[in-house]
Amino acid sequence: MKLAGWIKISAVCLSLLALSACGSTGGTGKQNSSGMAQPAKTTAQAGSGKGGVYVPNPTGKPLSEDIKDELESLHRKEAAAIPTVKEEPKGSHKGQKILIAYFTWGGRSGEVAQMIQKKIGGELYQIKRDPDYSRDYSTVLKEAAKEVDGNIKPKIAGTQPDVSKYDVIVLGYPAWWFTAPMIIPAFLEGKDLKGKLIVPYMCSYSSSFEITLPALAAAAPGARFFTGLTLDKDTDYRVIDPWLIKAGLL
Repeated sequence: MKLAGWIKISAVCLSLLALSACGSTGGTGKQNSSGMAQPAKTTAQAGSGKGGVYVPNPTGKPLSEDIKDELESLHRKEAAAIPTVKEEPKGSHKGQKILIAYFTWGGRSGEVAQMIQKKIGGELYQIKRDPDYSRDYSTVLKEAAKEVDGNIKPKIAGTQPDVSKYDVIVLGYPAWWFTAPMIIPAFLEGKDLKGKLIVPYMCSYSSSFEITLPALAAAAPGARFFTGLTLDKDTDYRVIDPWLIKAGLL
């Protein structure tokens, strides 16, 4: 998702920010009996920062440099140590309380969230930053890079839902700078998600869900993560139903 100058960054930003694209299936990780994200000492948490604090860009280089391959490779290695649930009993979550929370910039994550709600029901919640991200593409690139480089969790606008009321959280977002947008861990952190099933989908131009999993797992220790769905530029939305069925939601 860049190189030293913003002109080069813009050339790579389709694969980097994935602000409006979505597509094929993806998933990751080893699975234990519960599929529960390991708490403090996974590679994702202990290996990327000091004192067990997860750092989304531990390379020591700013995102303005060409570190795409290095950072994506690191995040994939971290993701490989995080267990995910590969399949739930068919229909096991039908009728349960479901929250469909999503963050969108270009609109695609929100479109998919509404599509999923029509299929499984549940309540929609749009995660928004306070103040909102710039609508100018070059500016939002800089805003997002600053948050990742500084491990800054932005403030979330408005009143957040009480996640304790829900059994399942479907979580949608794009890929920004080879990880989840920092507003996603900001939304997850500080909430009691232990034992809850989080079913994530990630919209990207070319990256896969794996690169975003470490940030999610570090922000929600004790949650159970279902194998994430990657929606890339060549998306075929027919992949959504089989994914929801495996998650026990259809």
